[in-house]
Amino acid sequence: MEIFKELQFTHTYWAFLLPVILMAFDVITGYYNAWKNGDIKSSKMRDGLGKKIAEICYIAIAGLIGIAFCLDKVVYLVSFYVIYMELLSIAENCDKLGFPMPKAWKEKLNNKEEE
Repeated sequence: MEIFKELQFTHTYWAFLLPVILMAFDVITGYYNAWKNGDIKSSKMRDGLGKKIAEICYIAIAGLIGIAFCLDKVVYLVSFYVIYMELLSIAENCDKLGFPMPKAWKEKLNNKEEE
């Protein structure tokens, strides 16, 4: 895959910082969406935040493995995966908030059309 050879962070700290920033945007858009729909539930929030903490743990563990075994690309791979997941989640939240994502993206994500 050529794209992975070309993608790289300008500095290693971005491999940790960018996913955390995107997680914050995901939490904000998800919370606003729940507030808008009158569907705020502390149990859903706890579950979501638990998943975010798990993602941060995965990135940290990948970083430690990379340092221990001189595999610096491991943290990049895990970070790119988390960034991808967060971008999709933010796009879905924004779609629900009235800023529609392109139809082709929806079809690729296999989202059901809302009635």
